[in-house]
Amino acid sequence: MIDIIENLNKKFDNKYKNLKLLNVMYDSFGCTITFLFPYTIDEIDSQSRNEIENYLQEFLSLNKSIKVKFKKSFLDEKLIINEVIEFFKINKKGLLPYISFDNITSTYKDLDVDVKIYLNQDILSLLDDIELKSEIKEFLNKFFIANFNIEIIENEDKLPENIEADDIIPISSKARRYNVNVIKHIVGGDIIPKPEYIEDIKKPKTSVILSGFLTNKNKKTFIVKKGKHAGEEKSFYTFNLKNNNTTIDCIYFCGKTHEKDMDILDDLSLLLCVGDVKFGLNGKLTYYIKKISLASPCEITEEIKNKDDIIYKHKKVVFPDLLPRSAQTNLFDEKQNYNEFIMNNNIVVFDIETTGLDPDTCEITEIGAVKVEHGEVTERFSSFAKPKNPIPLEVQELTHITDEMVAFAPRIEDVIQDFYEWSKGCILSGYNIINFDLKFIKKVANNIGLKFDNEVVDTMIVVRQSNLRIGNYKLGTVVKALGLTLNDAHRAFNDAYATAQVLMELNKK
Repeated sequence: MIDIIENLNKKFDNKYKNLKLLNVMYDSFGCTITFLFPYTIDEIDSQSRNEIENYLQEFLSLNKSIKVKFKKSFLDEKLIINEVIEFFKINKKGLLPYISFDNITSTYKDLDVDVKIYLNQDILSLLDDIELKSEIKEFLNKFFIANFNIEIIENEDKLPENIEADDIIPISSKARRYNVNVIKHIVGGDIIPKPEYIEDIKKPKTSVILSGFLTNKNKKTFIVKKGKHAGEEKSFYTFNLKNNNTTIDCIYFCGKTHEKDMDILDDLSLLLCVGDVKFGLNGKLTYYIKKISLASPCEITEEIKNKDDIIYKHKKVVFPDLLPRSAQTNLFDEKQNYNEFIMNNNIVVFDIETTGLDPDTCEITEIGAVKVEHGEVTERFSSFAKPKNPIPLEVQELTHITDEMVAFAPRIEDVIQDFYEWSKGCILSGYNIINFDLKFIKKVANNIGLKFDNEVVDTMIVVRQSNLRIGNYKLGTVVKALGLTLNDAHRAFNDAYATAQVLMELNKK
Protein backbone atom coordinates (compact mmCIF):
# COMPACT_ATOMS: atom_id res chain seq x y z
CA MET A 1 0.00 0.00 0.00
CA ILE A 2 1.30 3.49 -0.88
CA ASP A 3 2.44 5.51 2.15
CA ILE A 4 0.62 8.77 1.46
CA ILE A 5 2.03 10.59 4.49
CA GLU A 6 5.62 9.68 3.63
CA ASN A 7 5.27 10.95 0.06
CA LEU A 8 3.44 14.07 1.20
CA ASN A 9 6.27 15.02 3.56
CA LYS A 10 8.92 14.33 0.94
CA LYS A 11 7.19 16.76 -1.37
CA PHE A 12 6.71 19.52 1.23
CA ASP A 13 9.82 19.11 3.44
CA ASN A 14 8.00 17.60 6.47
CA LYS A 15 5.49 20.44 6.55
CA TYR A 16 2.76 17.90 7.32
CA LYS A 17 4.64 15.62 9.71
CA ASN A 18 1.89 16.08 12.32
CA LEU A 19 -0.77 14.54 10.07
CA LYS A 20 -1.81 10.89 10.19
CA LEU A 21 -3.81 8.97 7.60
CA LEU A 22 -7.13 7.86 9.17
CA ASN A 23 -8.91 6.17 6.26
CA VAL A 24 -9.41 6.10 2.51
CA MET A 25 -12.82 5.56 0.95
CA TYR A 26 -12.71 4.65 -2.75
CA ASP A 27 -15.98 4.13 -4.64
CA SER A 28 -17.69 4.88 -7.95
CA PHE A 29 -18.06 8.58 -7.01
CA GLY A 30 -14.41 9.21 -6.25
CA CYS A 31 -11.83 8.97 -3.52
CA THR A 32 -12.15 10.55 -0.05
CA ILE A 33 -8.99 10.67 2.07
CA THR A 34 -9.31 11.59 5.76
CA PHE A 35 -6.36 12.80 7.85
CA LEU A 36 -6.00 13.18 11.61
CA PHE A 37 -4.28 16.22 13.10
CA PRO A 38 -3.29 16.78 16.77
CA TYR A 39 -5.64 18.58 19.16
CA THR A 40 -2.77 21.01 19.85
CA ILE A 41 -3.36 22.52 16.37
CA ASP A 42 -6.46 24.70 15.98
CA GLU A 43 -7.37 23.96 12.36
CA ILE A 44 -5.88 23.13 8.94
CA ASP A 45 -6.00 26.30 6.88
CA SER A 46 -7.63 26.38 3.44
CA GLN A 47 -4.29 26.92 1.66
CA SER A 48 -2.90 23.70 3.13
CA ARG A 49 -6.10 21.83 2.29
CA ASN A 50 -5.88 22.88 -1.36
CA GLU A 51 -2.15 22.16 -1.50
CA ILE A 52 -2.61 18.59 -0.20
CA GLU A 53 -5.65 17.89 -2.40
CA ASN A 54 -3.95 19.12 -5.59
CA TYR A 55 -0.79 17.15 -4.87
CA LEU A 56 -2.65 13.90 -4.20
CA GLN A 57 -4.75 14.31 -7.34
CA GLU A 58 -1.54 14.53 -9.35
CA PHE A 59 0.47 11.95 -7.37
CA LEU A 60 -2.14 9.18 -7.30
CA SER A 61 -3.14 9.68 -10.95
CA LEU A 62 -6.67 8.45 -10.35
CA ASN A 63 -9.42 8.87 -12.92
CA LYS A 64 -11.75 9.89 -10.09
CA SER A 65 -11.82 13.15 -8.17
CA ILE A 66 -10.07 13.27 -4.79
CA LYS A 67 -11.59 14.93 -1.75
CA VAL A 68 -9.55 15.56 1.40
CA LYS A 69 -11.00 15.76 4.91
CA PHE A 70 -9.38 16.58 8.27
CA LYS A 71 -10.38 15.34 11.71
CA LYS A 72 -8.98 16.60 15.01
CA SER A 73 -7.49 13.89 17.26
CA PHE A 74 -9.08 14.71 20.63
CA LEU A 75 -7.50 13.03 23.67
CA ASP A 76 -10.53 12.47 25.86
CA GLU A 77 -9.92 9.91 28.64
CA LYS A 78 -13.25 8.14 28.20
CA LEU A 79 -12.81 8.06 24.44
CA ILE A 80 -9.40 6.39 24.81
CA ILE A 81 -10.77 3.79 27.25
CA ASN A 82 -13.64 3.11 24.84
CA GLU A 83 -11.14 2.35 22.08
CA VAL A 84 -9.13 0.06 24.41
CA ILE A 85 -12.32 -1.91 25.12
CA GLU A 86 -13.05 -1.96 21.38
CA PHE A 87 -9.60 -3.48 20.83
CA PHE A 88 -10.49 -6.39 23.11
CA LYS A 89 -13.88 -6.83 21.43
CA ILE A 90 -12.22 -7.20 18.03
CA ASN A 91 -8.88 -8.86 18.80
CA LYS A 92 -9.02 -10.53 22.24
CA LYS A 93 -12.58 -11.68 22.83
CA GLY A 94 -11.41 -14.21 25.41
CA LEU A 95 -10.22 -11.39 27.68
CA LEU A 96 -13.37 -9.32 27.28
CA PRO A 97 -15.07 -10.67 30.46
CA TYR A 98 -12.16 -9.23 32.46
CA ILE A 99 -12.18 -5.81 30.77
CA SER A 100 -14.35 -2.82 31.77
CA PHE A 101 -14.18 0.87 32.69
CA ASP A 102 -13.50 -0.24 36.27
CA ASN A 103 -10.07 -1.72 35.52
CA ILE A 104 -8.74 0.69 32.86
CA THR A 105 -7.38 4.18 33.49
CA SER A 106 -6.23 6.80 31.00
CA THR A 107 -4.37 10.04 31.72
CA TYR A 108 -2.55 12.42 29.39
CA LYS A 109 -0.37 15.51 29.33
CA ASP A 110 0.17 17.26 26.01
CA LEU A 111 0.53 14.32 23.59
CA ASP A 112 1.81 11.79 26.14
CA VAL A 113 -0.87 9.28 27.18
CA ASP A 114 -0.61 6.67 29.95
CA VAL A 115 -3.03 3.74 29.76
CA LYS A 116 -3.13 1.27 32.66
CA ILE A 117 -5.02 -2.05 32.49
CA TYR A 118 -5.50 -4.00 35.73
CA LEU A 119 -5.90 -7.81 35.46
CA ASN A 120 -5.92 -10.50 38.12
CA GLN A 121 -3.07 -12.89 38.72
CA ASP A 122 -4.36 -16.02 37.01
CA ILE A 123 -5.16 -14.14 33.79
CA LEU A 124 -1.77 -12.40 33.77
CA SER A 125 -0.05 -15.77 34.07
CA LEU A 126 -1.50 -16.79 30.69
CA LEU A 127 -0.51 -13.63 28.82
CA ASP A 128 2.46 -12.43 26.86
CA ASP A 129 2.03 -8.89 28.22
CA ILE A 130 4.79 -7.40 26.02
CA GLU A 131 3.05 -8.59 22.86
CA LEU A 132 -0.36 -7.48 24.16
CA LYS A 133 0.91 -3.97 25.00
CA SER A 134 2.39 -3.65 21.53
CA GLU A 135 -0.90 -4.72 19.89
CA ILE A 136 -2.95 -2.25 21.95
CA LYS A 137 -0.55 0.58 21.15
CA GLU A 138 -0.69 -0.21 17.43
CA PHE A 139 -4.50 -0.24 17.56
CA LEU A 140 -4.75 3.12 19.37
CA ASN A 141 -2.30 4.74 16.98
CA LYS A 142 -4.84 4.24 14.18
CA PHE A 143 -7.31 6.60 15.86
CA PHE A 144 -5.23 9.13 17.84
CA ILE A 145 -2.14 11.24 17.43
CA ALA A 146 -0.33 10.66 20.72
CA ASN A 147 2.60 8.92 22.38
CA PHE A 148 1.03 5.95 24.14
CA ASN A 149 2.52 4.18 27.14
CA ILE A 150 0.60 0.96 27.91
CA GLU A 151 0.95 -0.77 31.30
CA ILE A 152 -0.66 -4.08 32.29
CA ILE A 153 -0.75 -4.31 36.07
CA GLU A 154 -1.73 -7.06 38.48
CA ASN A 155 -4.70 -6.08 40.63
CA GLU A 156 -5.41 -7.25 44.15
CA ASP A 157 -7.30 -10.44 43.24
CA LYS A 158 -5.46 -13.47 44.64
CA LEU A 159 -5.25 -16.97 43.25
CA PRO A 160 -6.52 -19.33 46.00
CA GLU A 161 -4.52 -22.34 47.11
CA ASN A 162 -7.46 -24.63 46.29
CA ILE A 163 -10.73 -23.82 44.57
CA GLU A 164 -13.78 -25.20 46.34
CA ALA A 165 -16.84 -26.49 44.49
CA ASP A 166 -20.18 -27.74 45.73
CA ASP A 167 -20.53 -31.52 45.87
CA ILE A 168 -24.07 -31.40 44.49
CA ILE A 169 -24.70 -29.37 41.35
CA PRO A 170 -28.23 -28.13 40.49
CA ILE A 171 -29.38 -30.23 37.54
CA SER A 172 -31.19 -28.78 34.53
CA SER A 173 -34.06 -30.89 33.30
CA LYS A 174 -33.22 -29.90 29.73
CA ALA A 175 -29.60 -31.11 29.79
CA ARG A 176 -28.81 -34.51 28.23
CA ARG A 177 -26.75 -36.63 30.63
CA TYR A 178 -25.18 -40.09 30.82
CA ASN A 179 -23.44 -42.34 33.35
CA VAL A 180 -19.77 -42.88 34.20
CA ASN A 181 -18.19 -44.81 37.09
CA VAL A 182 -15.90 -42.87 39.47
CA ILE A 183 -12.65 -44.71 40.23
CA LYS A 184 -10.71 -42.15 42.29
CA HIS A 185 -11.09 -38.52 43.42
CA ILE A 186 -8.09 -36.50 42.20
CA VAL A 187 -9.15 -33.01 43.30
CA GLY A 188 -12.09 -32.49 45.66
CA GLY A 189 -14.80 -34.92 46.71
CA ASP A 190 -17.90 -36.46 45.15
CA ILE A 191 -19.32 -35.09 41.92
CA ILE A 192 -23.09 -35.46 41.66
CA PRO A 193 -25.12 -35.83 39.36
CA LYS A 194 -24.19 -37.17 35.88
CA PRO A 195 -22.09 -35.35 33.23
CA GLU A 196 -23.55 -33.44 30.30
CA TYR A 197 -22.45 -33.97 26.70
CA ILE A 198 -19.56 -31.67 25.70
CA GLU A 199 -21.20 -31.12 22.31
CA ASP A 200 -24.24 -29.57 24.05
CA ILE A 201 -22.19 -26.79 25.67
CA LYS A 202 -22.72 -23.80 23.38
CA LYS A 203 -22.30 -20.81 25.70
CA PRO A 204 -20.78 -19.81 29.08
CA LYS A 205 -22.24 -21.71 32.02
CA THR A 206 -21.38 -22.12 35.72
CA SER A 207 -21.01 -25.36 37.71
CA VAL A 208 -20.90 -27.68 34.69
CA ILE A 209 -20.18 -31.42 35.01
CA LEU A 210 -18.37 -32.86 31.98
CA SER A 211 -16.56 -36.10 31.26
CA GLY A 212 -14.01 -36.84 28.57
CA PHE A 213 -10.67 -38.35 27.66
CA LEU A 214 -7.59 -36.33 28.64
CA THR A 215 -5.37 -35.19 25.74
CA ASN A 216 -2.61 -32.62 25.16
CA LYS A 217 -1.82 -32.07 28.86
CA ASN A 218 0.73 -29.31 29.54
CA LYS A 219 2.07 -28.02 32.85
CA LYS A 220 2.99 -24.34 33.07
CA THR A 221 4.30 -22.15 35.86
CA PHE A 222 4.32 -18.49 36.81
CA ILE A 223 5.77 -16.39 39.63
CA VAL A 224 3.39 -14.69 42.06
CA LYS A 225 4.15 -10.96 41.97
CA LYS A 226 2.29 -9.64 45.02
CA GLY A 227 0.79 -10.63 48.36
CA LYS A 228 1.99 -13.09 50.98
CA HIS A 229 2.97 -15.60 48.28
CA ALA A 230 5.03 -13.06 46.29
CA GLY A 231 8.03 -14.72 44.66
CA GLU A 232 6.55 -18.21 44.91
CA GLU A 233 6.19 -20.40 41.85
CA LYS A 234 2.63 -21.57 41.07
CA SER A 235 1.43 -24.15 38.54
CA PHE A 236 -1.49 -24.55 36.21
CA TYR A 237 -2.39 -27.21 33.65
CA THR A 238 -3.89 -26.84 30.20
CA PHE A 239 -5.40 -29.83 28.43
CA ASN A 240 -8.35 -31.00 26.33
CA LEU A 241 -11.34 -33.16 27.22
CA LYS A 242 -12.61 -35.15 24.25
CA ASN A 243 -15.83 -37.15 23.95
CA ASN A 244 -17.83 -38.23 20.88
CA ASN A 245 -15.44 -36.34 18.57
CA THR A 246 -16.11 -33.10 20.46
CA THR A 247 -13.31 -31.35 22.33
CA ILE A 248 -13.22 -28.54 24.89
CA ASP A 249 -10.15 -26.59 26.06
CA CYS A 250 -9.50 -26.86 29.81
CA ILE A 251 -7.50 -24.93 32.45
CA TYR A 252 -6.87 -26.06 36.03
CA PHE A 253 -4.98 -23.79 38.47
CA CYS A 254 -3.32 -26.23 40.79
CA GLY A 255 -2.45 -26.04 44.48
CA LYS A 256 0.84 -27.74 45.46
CA THR A 257 -0.97 -30.59 47.22
CA HIS A 258 -2.45 -31.79 43.93
CA GLU A 259 0.50 -31.35 41.54
CA LYS A 260 1.73 -34.93 42.01
CA ASP A 261 -1.70 -36.37 41.19
CA MET A 262 -2.02 -34.17 38.12
CA ASP A 263 1.48 -35.07 36.89
CA ILE A 264 0.76 -38.81 36.83
CA LEU A 265 -2.51 -38.54 34.87
CA ASP A 266 -1.91 -40.17 31.48
CA ASP A 267 -3.26 -39.21 28.09
CA LEU A 268 -6.62 -40.86 27.35
CA SER A 269 -7.49 -41.10 31.05
CA LEU A 270 -11.26 -40.69 31.38
CA LEU A 271 -11.97 -37.74 33.71
CA LEU A 272 -15.12 -36.51 35.41
CA CYS A 273 -14.89 -32.80 36.22
CA VAL A 274 -16.76 -29.84 37.69
CA GLY A 275 -16.03 -26.28 36.57
CA ASP A 276 -17.22 -23.12 34.86
CA VAL A 277 -17.35 -22.69 31.09
CA LYS A 278 -16.21 -19.21 30.02
CA PHE A 279 -14.68 -17.60 26.97
CA GLY A 280 -10.94 -18.28 27.16
CA LEU A 281 -8.05 -16.12 26.00
CA ASN A 282 -8.33 -17.51 22.47
CA GLY A 283 -11.98 -16.52 22.22
CA LYS A 284 -13.14 -20.15 22.41
CA LEU A 285 -15.28 -21.63 25.17
CA THR A 286 -12.90 -22.86 27.86
CA TYR A 287 -13.56 -25.11 30.86
CA TYR A 288 -12.09 -23.63 34.09
CA ILE A 289 -11.94 -26.76 36.26
CA LYS A 290 -12.49 -26.92 40.04
CA LYS A 291 -12.81 -30.67 40.77
CA ILE A 292 -11.44 -33.75 39.01
CA SER A 293 -12.10 -37.48 39.40
CA LEU A 294 -10.71 -40.44 37.48
CA ALA A 295 -13.57 -42.41 35.85
CA SER A 296 -14.44 -45.39 33.66
CA PRO A 297 -17.24 -45.74 31.08
CA CYS A 298 -20.56 -47.36 32.01
CA GLU A 299 -22.17 -49.93 29.77
CA ILE A 300 -24.38 -48.09 27.29
CA THR A 301 -28.05 -48.78 27.94
CA GLU A 302 -30.47 -49.74 25.17
CA GLU A 303 -32.15 -46.34 25.52
CA ILE A 304 -28.89 -44.53 24.81
CA LYS A 305 -28.02 -46.92 22.00
CA ASN A 306 -31.30 -46.27 20.26
CA LYS A 307 -30.95 -42.51 20.62
CA ASP A 308 -27.26 -41.87 20.03
CA ASP A 309 -25.93 -44.99 18.32
CA ILE A 310 -24.91 -43.09 15.19
CA ILE A 311 -23.00 -40.49 17.23
CA TYR A 312 -20.96 -43.20 18.99
CA LYS A 313 -20.09 -44.89 15.68
CA HIS A 314 -19.36 -41.72 13.70
CA LYS A 315 -16.10 -41.53 11.79
CA LYS A 316 -14.68 -38.42 10.16
CA VAL A 317 -15.18 -38.51 6.41
CA VAL A 318 -14.80 -34.89 5.24
CA PHE A 319 -11.52 -33.01 5.57
CA PRO A 320 -11.99 -29.33 4.61
CA ASP A 321 -9.35 -27.66 2.43
CA LEU A 322 -7.60 -24.40 3.21
CA LEU A 323 -8.08 -21.94 0.35
CA PRO A 324 -5.31 -19.49 -0.63
CA ARG A 325 -5.88 -15.96 0.66
CA SER A 326 -7.00 -13.84 -2.27
CA ALA A 327 -4.70 -11.01 -3.32
CA GLN A 328 -5.96 -7.56 -2.42
CA THR A 329 -6.51 -5.63 -5.63
CA ASN A 330 -7.75 -2.29 -4.31
CA LEU A 331 -5.15 0.41 -3.94
CA PHE A 332 -6.18 0.96 -0.34
CA ASP A 333 -6.82 -2.63 0.81
CA GLU A 334 -9.99 -4.32 -0.48
CA LYS A 335 -10.60 -6.07 2.85
CA GLN A 336 -11.58 -2.84 4.59
CA ASN A 337 -14.42 -2.21 2.10
CA TYR A 338 -16.74 -4.69 3.82
CA ASN A 339 -19.09 -3.68 6.59
CA GLU A 340 -19.05 -4.93 10.19
CA PHE A 341 -21.28 -7.94 9.42
CA ILE A 342 -18.65 -9.41 7.10
CA MET A 343 -15.56 -8.22 8.99
CA ASN A 344 -16.65 -9.19 12.52
CA ASN A 345 -18.22 -12.61 11.85
CA ASN A 346 -17.28 -16.08 10.67
CA ILE A 347 -19.83 -17.19 8.08
CA VAL A 348 -20.35 -20.63 6.51
CA VAL A 349 -22.09 -20.35 3.14
CA PHE A 350 -23.42 -23.74 1.96
CA ASP A 351 -25.51 -25.44 -0.70
CA ILE A 352 -26.84 -28.97 -1.15
CA GLU A 353 -27.94 -31.15 -4.04
CA THR A 354 -30.74 -33.65 -3.48
CA THR A 355 -32.73 -36.41 -5.18
CA GLY A 356 -35.86 -34.23 -5.13
CA LEU A 357 -37.68 -31.37 -3.45
CA ASP A 358 -39.38 -33.06 -0.46
CA PRO A 359 -37.15 -33.44 2.66
CA ASP A 360 -39.46 -36.15 4.01
CA THR A 361 -39.00 -38.47 1.03
CA CYS A 362 -35.87 -37.24 -0.80
CA GLU A 363 -32.17 -37.43 0.13
CA ILE A 364 -29.03 -35.27 0.03
CA THR A 365 -26.46 -36.30 -2.59
CA GLU A 366 -23.90 -33.51 -2.18
CA ILE A 367 -23.03 -30.71 0.22
CA GLY A 368 -20.59 -27.91 -0.54
CA ALA A 369 -19.61 -24.90 1.56
CA VAL A 370 -17.06 -22.15 2.06
CA LYS A 371 -16.04 -20.41 5.26
CA VAL A 372 -15.71 -16.61 5.21
CA GLU A 373 -13.54 -15.27 8.03
CA HIS A 374 -13.19 -11.49 8.50
CA GLY A 375 -13.78 -10.74 4.84
CA GLU A 376 -11.79 -13.59 3.27
CA VAL A 377 -12.86 -17.00 1.95
CA THR A 378 -10.53 -19.32 3.88
CA GLU A 379 -11.81 -22.92 3.74
CA ARG A 380 -13.78 -25.30 1.50
CA PHE A 381 -16.03 -28.16 2.61
CA SER A 382 -17.22 -30.52 -0.13
CA SER A 383 -18.53 -34.08 -0.19
CA PHE A 384 -20.87 -36.42 -2.02
CA ALA A 385 -23.27 -38.55 0.05
CA LYS A 386 -24.63 -41.93 -0.94
CA PRO A 387 -28.45 -42.00 -1.00
CA LYS A 388 -30.36 -45.15 -0.13
CA ASN A 389 -32.36 -44.96 -3.36
CA PRO A 390 -31.32 -44.33 -7.01
CA ILE A 391 -31.14 -40.71 -8.20
CA PRO A 392 -34.04 -39.93 -10.60
CA LEU A 393 -32.94 -39.45 -14.21
CA GLU A 394 -34.28 -35.88 -14.46
CA VAL A 395 -32.30 -34.95 -11.33
CA GLN A 396 -29.14 -36.49 -12.79
CA GLU A 397 -29.61 -34.36 -15.91
CA LEU A 398 -30.05 -31.19 -13.79
CA THR A 399 -27.21 -31.69 -11.28
CA HIS A 400 -24.89 -33.89 -13.39
CA ILE A 401 -24.57 -36.16 -10.34
CA THR A 402 -25.00 -39.82 -11.29
CA ASP A 403 -25.48 -43.00 -9.26
CA GLU A 404 -21.94 -44.04 -10.22
CA MET A 405 -20.48 -40.81 -8.75
CA VAL A 406 -22.03 -41.46 -5.33
CA ALA A 407 -21.66 -45.25 -5.28
CA PHE A 408 -18.72 -45.17 -2.87
CA ALA A 409 -19.55 -41.88 -1.10
CA PRO A 410 -19.93 -41.74 2.72
CA ARG A 411 -23.34 -41.89 4.34
CA ILE A 412 -25.04 -38.54 4.85
CA GLU A 413 -25.10 -38.92 8.67
CA ASP A 414 -21.28 -38.87 8.78
CA VAL A 415 -21.09 -35.94 6.35
CA ILE A 416 -23.61 -33.90 8.34
CA GLN A 417 -21.80 -34.54 11.63
CA ASP A 418 -18.52 -33.34 10.09
CA PHE A 419 -20.35 -30.28 8.71
CA TYR A 420 -21.87 -29.67 12.16
CA GLU A 421 -18.40 -29.66 13.79
CA TRP A 422 -16.88 -27.50 11.05
CA SER A 423 -19.64 -24.86 11.17
CA LYS A 424 -19.85 -24.54 14.98
CA GLY A 425 -19.93 -20.93 16.12
CA CYS A 426 -20.45 -19.60 12.58
CA ILE A 427 -23.39 -17.86 10.97
CA LEU A 428 -25.00 -20.18 8.39
CA SER A 429 -25.86 -18.65 5.04
CA GLY A 430 -26.90 -19.81 1.59
CA TYR A 431 -29.32 -19.05 -1.23
CA ASN A 432 -32.95 -19.80 -0.28
CA ILE A 433 -31.72 -22.09 2.51
CA ILE A 434 -34.62 -21.32 4.86
CA ASN A 435 -37.17 -22.78 2.44
CA PHE A 436 -35.05 -25.66 1.17
CA ASP A 437 -31.49 -26.58 2.26
CA LEU A 438 -31.95 -26.16 6.01
CA LYS A 439 -34.99 -28.44 6.04
CA PHE A 440 -32.91 -31.31 4.60
CA ILE A 441 -29.94 -30.60 6.89
CA LYS A 442 -32.03 -30.42 10.05
CA LYS A 443 -33.94 -33.63 9.22
CA VAL A 444 -30.69 -35.63 9.06
CA ALA A 445 -29.28 -33.82 12.12
CA ASN A 446 -32.37 -34.60 14.21
CA ASN A 447 -32.05 -38.30 13.35
CA ILE A 448 -28.56 -38.43 14.86
CA GLY A 449 -29.21 -36.24 17.92
CA LEU A 450 -27.67 -33.01 16.64
CA LYS A 451 -29.23 -29.56 16.69
CA PHE A 452 -28.04 -26.75 14.43
CA ASP A 453 -28.66 -23.61 16.52
CA ASN A 454 -26.45 -21.28 14.44
CA GLU A 455 -27.66 -17.83 13.47
CA VAL A 456 -29.02 -17.96 9.89
CA VAL A 457 -28.81 -15.32 7.16
CA ASP A 458 -30.56 -16.25 3.89
CA THR A 459 -28.70 -14.55 1.04
CA MET A 460 -31.84 -14.51 -1.11
CA ILE A 461 -33.49 -12.28 1.49
CA VAL A 462 -30.43 -10.00 1.47
CA VAL A 463 -30.75 -9.73 -2.34
CA ARG A 464 -34.47 -8.94 -2.11
CA GLN A 465 -33.75 -6.16 0.41
CA SER A 466 -31.03 -4.64 -1.77
CA ASN A 467 -31.45 -2.06 -4.52
CA LEU A 468 -30.52 -4.58 -7.22
CA ARG A 469 -32.76 -4.23 -10.27
CA ILE A 470 -33.32 -7.68 -11.77
CA GLY A 471 -36.12 -9.53 -13.52
CA ASN A 472 -36.01 -12.56 -11.17
CA TYR A 473 -34.18 -13.76 -8.08
CA LYS A 474 -32.49 -16.88 -9.44
CA LEU A 475 -28.88 -17.20 -8.27
CA GLY A 476 -27.55 -17.11 -11.83
CA THR A 477 -29.44 -13.87 -12.54
CA VAL A 478 -28.10 -12.21 -9.37
CA VAL A 479 -24.52 -13.33 -10.07
CA LYS A 480 -24.68 -11.90 -13.59
CA ALA A 481 -26.21 -8.60 -12.40
CA LEU A 482 -23.34 -8.14 -9.93
CA GLY A 483 -20.68 -8.91 -12.55
CA LEU A 484 -19.64 -12.14 -10.81
CA THR A 485 -19.15 -15.66 -12.18
CA LEU A 486 -21.02 -18.93 -11.58
CA ASN A 487 -19.41 -21.98 -13.20
CA ASP A 488 -21.19 -25.34 -13.43
CA ALA A 489 -24.41 -24.33 -11.68
CA HIS A 490 -26.35 -26.92 -9.65
CA ARG A 491 -23.18 -28.34 -8.15
CA ALA A 492 -23.07 -27.68 -4.43
CA PHE A 493 -19.61 -26.15 -3.97
CA ASN A 494 -19.86 -23.91 -7.05
CA ASP A 495 -23.27 -22.59 -5.97
CA ALA A 496 -22.01 -22.04 -2.40
CA TYR A 497 -18.93 -20.15 -3.58
CA ALA A 498 -21.00 -17.94 -5.90
CA THR A 499 -23.46 -17.26 -3.07
CA ALA A 500 -20.59 -16.24 -0.78
CA GLN A 501 -19.42 -13.76 -3.42
CA VAL A 502 -22.94 -12.32 -3.69
CA LEU A 503 -23.24 -11.97 0.11
CA MET A 504 -19.87 -10.20 0.34
CA GLU A 505 -20.59 -7.93 -2.64
CA LEU A 506 -23.90 -6.78 -1.12
CA ASN A 507 -22.20 -6.06 2.22
CA LYS A 508 -19.52 -3.74 0.88
CA LYS A 509 -19.36 -0.32 2.46
